[in-house]
Parts: sequence; C-alpha cells; structure tokens
Amino acid sequence: MLDMHTHILPNVDDGSKSLDISRRLLLQEINQGITKVILTPHQNKNNLDKNGLIEKFNSFKDDVKDLNILLALGCEIYYYPELKNDLLNDKILTMDNSKYVLIEFSTRIEENISDILYDLSLTGYKIILAHIERYSYLKLSDYDEIHKYAKIQVNSKSILNKEYKKQMKYLLKNNLIDFIASDCHDLDRRNVEFMDALKYLEKKYKDTYLRVTKDFNFNN
Repeated sequence: MLDMHTHILPNVDDGSKSLDISRRLLLQEINQGITKVILTPHQNKNNLDKNGLIEKFNSFKDDVKDLNILLALGCEIYYYPELKNDLLNDKILTMDNSKYVLIEFSTRIEENISDILYDLSLTGYKIILAHIERYSYLKLSDYDEIHKYAKIQVNSKSILNKEYKKQMKYLLKNNLIDFIASDCHDLDRRNVEFMDALKYLEKKYKDTYLRVTKDFNFNN
C-alpha cells in the first residue's frame, strides 16, 4: 500500500521535528501494511528551495535505510497566483519525479478551486487536490466539477470524523476519491492511522475503495 501525503521529512515544515519522530512514523506506516511512502513537505511561494529539499531527502533516506519501506519525494504546494509559471519553470517538486503535483488551498479564505485547477491542468501537469474535505466553503456539487480537472485526495482520519460526515458520504457515494492518505505530521493527533478507515470501507463499500490504498505508479 501507498501513503502519498505525509510530513515525515524532519525539520522542514510543521511536520516531524526530529529524526526519531520520523523513524517512528515510518514504523507506524510499516506496521499498518504501507510499503511505499511519498514525503510531501510543504512548499509555498516563499519557500521554493527544491534542491535543498532533495538534499535533505537523500540524507534522510540514508538515515533510515535499515527500515523496510520505499521512500519517494514530492511536496504539498500551497496555491499562489504565480504557481502556474513556477510549474512550467520546474521550480516545484512533483510526486516521485512525475507529472503529478499535490496542491492545497486555504481552508479559510474562499478560492474558486475548480477554475484554478482547470487552468493549472492546461500546463500538462496532473493535479491532485489535497484533503478536499477541509475546504468548508465548497458546495458538494463543486466536487464533481473539481474531479474533471484533478484527482481527489482525502485524509484517512477524515473518513470517520463526524465533522466531515456530509462531505465523506457524498464523496464515497459518487466514487470521487482517488487517494486516501495519512497527512501525518506527528505521533499524536496527526499520526499514521489507516486501519479504522479501511475496516469501515471494507464493510460498507466492499472492494470499491480498497483500490485507492494500493500502490500507484505516478510515472504512468
């Protein structure tokens, strides 16, 4: 299985604050059957040090090479108006060095997400929208429009979170979820937790959504 949205790379963003925490998060992944993890540190318009993140990733891989898990690098890029040009100028880390890019938006300031994603899709990059359930200003009908231009990711803990019950019911019923990921940041409130969500999906949706947990080749 694949976890494609994580903040495990230590000391680069609001995720893991030490190598020890990162190792323990990877052990959580392994214990839950995850075989590959994409590390997706935050990038934004004020932090586009792509080469620096690659160097830190390579060093981290060496530090945890004793663990039996595949690692790849990407980023979670916070949308800003110049993002389209920066994508075209190869300033953004893509998912496992592919044409896929993971993008997040403000959860507080309303954005016209579907129009923005359509415009970004014209670059030739394949867009993944991070944790769609967290954008409370979206109408449920917006999800269908968004899915025309981007793949949709939800956080594993959101599936059984009462706060997102309405959003999850709609997304699951209409087969709009492409990726379920941990979006892990720490060992406590935002840790790696897939099992409750997987048990629920297996019970309620049979095989329909188990497919989203399987390893995905971003380079296809």
